[in-house]
Amino acid sequence: MPAACKKLINNVEQCVDENLEGLVAVNPGLQLLEGLRVVVRSDVGPNVVGAGKVSLLSGGGSGHEPAHAGYVGPGMLTAAVAGSVFASPPPHSILAGIKAVSAPGSGTIGLSLTPCSIPGSGSSFQIADDEMELGLGVHGEAGVKRTKLVSAKEAVTMMIDHMTNPTNSTHLPVKKGDRVACMINNLGGTSMLELNIIAKETIELLESRGVVVERAYCGTYITSLEMAGISITLLHLDDTLRRCLDAPTSAPAWPRPLLPPGAVTRQTPSRMPRETIQTEVIKTGPTMATVGTAEANLLYDCLKLAGERLVAMESKLNELDRESGDGDCGSTMSRGAQGILASLGSKEKPSLPVSCPGELALTLASAAEDTMGGSSGGLYSLFFTAAAVCLQNTVSPTTYCEALNAGIQSMMKYGGAEPGDRTMLDPLHSAWMAWSAALSSQSPVDAFRLAVEAAEKSAEETAKMKAHAGRASYVSADHLNNPDPGARAVAVWMRAVLEALSS
Repeated sequence: MPAACKKLINNVEQCVDENLEGLVAVNPGLQLLEGLRVVVRSDVGPNVVGAGKVSLLSGGGSGHEPAHAGYVGPGMLTAAVAGSVFASPPPHSILAGIKAVSAPGSGTIGLSLTPCSIPGSGSSFQIADDEMELGLGVHGEAGVKRTKLVSAKEAVTMMIDHMTNPTNSTHLPVKKGDRVACMINNLGGTSMLELNIIAKETIELLESRGVVVERAYCGTYITSLEMAGISITLLHLDDTLRRCLDAPTSAPAWPRPLLPPGAVTRQTPSRMPRETIQTEVIKTGPTMATVGTAEANLLYDCLKLAGERLVAMESKLNELDRESGDGDCGSTMSRGAQGILASLGSKEKPSLPVSCPGELALTLASAAEDTMGGSSGGLYSLFFTAAAVCLQNTVSPTTYCEALNAGIQSMMKYGGAEPGDRTMLDPLHSAWMAWSAALSSQSPVDAFRLAVEAAEKSAEETAKMKAHAGRASYVSADHLNNPDPGARAVAVWMRAVLEALSS
């Protein structure tokens, strides 16, 4: 199969039929009519036609799924036909019972980043990597203009402005106070991440202009095979149309927006206030132990240098992660470190609670969860939250070592990994073993130096370990030839802490 037609199909001639067979296999309340490319509800005979209900909905070409082949509601029959429309008019007695609903007006505009490729034919048109096309049709019909690629916010503004521009003969008038439904549609090759960003920008733009967005939909409704792009549809609403949109349906591809209990119209929600872990501990837990200025300054230096080292290691950690993961370990660690550095404040007037190690640990737990993100952020959040408990009453080299072990145990309990699984737990566990063994006979700094050396050795040894947890566990051992990036990151920040303590 040529690269221009790279698709997971069996053959071009049967792809439409097999597509419909898959549709009814997933939705067994539908059936195919024998000998036709037509999908009907399985109860169409006794419950629909026999009851005198409207039985024909629409027909249309394949490649626009889930449109045509996917919208099957109560009293509806759907025809999905390649290249033509199938339509058999229902009896006049049924038509006589239909009440016309007059739509106040609607408009749709599309935006494409790539062409689609038709099975057996290749790309439908060409567009440069740094271009996008405004106003094209779902079959690849030429749009109104091509522009350089812009941000999501700029693209949405361009689309809405063109759709509502009164100088265009086909514009949709939209003014302050209008009630509308808004649909963000995936043309086939756009990720959910992009769709939600477009939805955010569209709703924000409309609401900034005083338009009341009473319903919003975001998903895949009518596609152009795998074309990367979107369309935005605005529908002027009245109470009747809104009730129609909300009516129960068995259409597998039609969503119901989640509204708050008892709500009739959609409103962009405000952020829900949350009481952080720190607030709960301060409210209900014991008073946290504090340290003097000299030790607080040391903690400040440790945080600053550790953060700077992680930021500097971003590209190297990402490179290691490409071997076993999605190549973003360095970016994740750097993002968390940058968040901490940004909120650190000055040494003379720190913004983080460096004089209260327990509260500082809780602050780092929230930063890991909120700023770092990803599985690493969740694990570090567990680590620091558990560590904080050991630092509530007293602060000493011993309680710091106990805090390290508490964090390790929490990560093992909730994360599922154990030492030896080729994860960041390996250097953490090795550091704790060396640290706890040396505290009774070495100075605090010398004991911690042994812990760091053990962590660095363990991090390097992960290169020879078989992965039993994390993304690396899904990768063939033959491809794992370098240290685990998360383990290497632990060694990096622990070495930075030691240097800050030793300076």
